[in-house]
Amino acid sequence: MTGFDGIACVSIAVRSIEEALPAYRDGLGLEVTHDVQTSPRGFDLRWVELGSGGRTFLELLEPTSEASPVHRFLERRGPGVYQVRFKVDDVGETLAGLAERGVRTIEGARAEGHADVGFVHPESTHGVLFEVMERRDVP
Repeated sequence: MTGFDGIACVSIAVRSIEEALPAYRDGLGLEVTHDVQTSPRGFDLRWVELGSGGRTFLELLEPTSEASPVHRFLERRGPGVYQVRFKVDDVGETLAGLAERGVRTIEGARAEGHADVGFVHPESTHGVLFEVMERRDVP
């Protein structure tokens, strides 16, 4: 058992949140639920809620520096799905179970004020980065 308990968030790399936002808010009629936040990893992010109170989000990511992993992603692939974040009960247990199956994992970190996270390397998922995060109410 992998411990996956649903998708929390699909992260989408964009060159500009302000330019991309109308497509999601106005075009698709989705609700913007959080103001722009800045990550210490070199990108700004904005959450767009999917459904009514379902606690599943699209997360628009805009790089703030050339050193950002989001910037590198955009340079290699252009705008699009950057990662899929799954909710799990226990990150360590989930990563260990996946590794036992031969899945390449990337250890995460616990940042102050944030949940434990880990990653499934895109080489194991046909080019998609998966993040696993212990359950909480917001992405």
